[in-house]
Amino acid sequence: MRVYRELVEVPKGKRVVAIGTFDGVHIGHQRIIGDAVSAAKEQGARSMVMTFHPHPLSVIAPDKCPPILTPLNIKTDLIGTLGVDELLIIPFTDEFSHLSPTVFCEMLFSSNLGATQVIVGDNFRFGYKAGGDIGFLEEYGRKVGMKVVAEPLVTAGEMPISSTRIRNLLIDGNVAEVREILSRPPSTHGKVVHGDKRGRTLGVRTANIDTHVDCIFPGRGVYLADLFIGKDPYACLVNVGQNPTFCSTDGDSMERMRIEAHILDFDRNLYGFNVRVDFLERVRDEKKFDGPSELVAQIKEDIATARRYKGFAASQSRS
Repeated sequence: MRVYRELVEVPKGKRVVAIGTFDGVHIGHQRIIGDAVSAAKEQGARSMVMTFHPHPLSVIAPDKCPPILTPLNIKTDLIGTLGVDELLIIPFTDEFSHLSPTVFCEMLFSSNLGATQVIVGDNFRFGYKAGGDIGFLEEYGRKVGMKVVAEPLVTAGEMPISSTRIRNLLIDGNVAEVREILSRPPSTHGKVVHGDKRGRTLGVRTANIDTHVDCIFPGRGVYLADLFIGKDPYACLVNVGQNPTFCSTDGDSMERMRIEAHILDFDRNLYGFNVRVDFLERVRDEKKFDGPSELVAQIKEDIATARRYKGFAASQSRS
């Protein structure tokens, strides 16, 4: 997949273009992108995904911008697995946000881009103050000979799939339902950093993961997970929370949340490593214990639960 970061980088050609923010690249996004890939093959054209960075709301209304599900590099990798020929990442600037719907269309669907067909979600809006909608896009398409396809929202459990729904499920710790919607486990990425080093004194070493500041991860609790070092997965237990047994808490601010992973049967030094954590199942709520011995007893129970879980049995054999 070729990646372009400016419209001027795109060579002339015939294209079918899927457009959207595509945060999360969930199964609804995958359908839009997959339809673009299929249509391009039928037409002998190139398939392109057009997305925006940073998230449009971070420019238009920063106070309303939600935490993102997938950093740009991860979103790029996920789109690359869907058979797309090209990815165009439009820099979403304040100047870009003020383009009228007409100028937006003229710029994005120039003869250079050569879009014969555009595929979007049926809630797609564009241009200054979201002045352009599907009807506007269809009318413009008729004028220039460009087909416009508006995909209805995909549903799961009789509810529309959206990035907002996924965020709410993550906050509730419902990683199993998120896994179905994404068609993969929800994950977070970050660097292993030094923590309080309390785990080694308790006999349960943990890796403290410093995640991307603007990215969301599951809410407070203990989870079964796979931790990836490069392409290698290792079974682990992950605590997301504020370590209430040892630290005073004054609310649920995500800024104070910690992600600590205990990797089963593993004793390597991971400081400075960039890792990915795939959340598989929620084990229990985060709890405040009366003391270290009670906490260690609970951790041993959690480890026993983890060893019975078959979802990452293969990764345990690697350790």
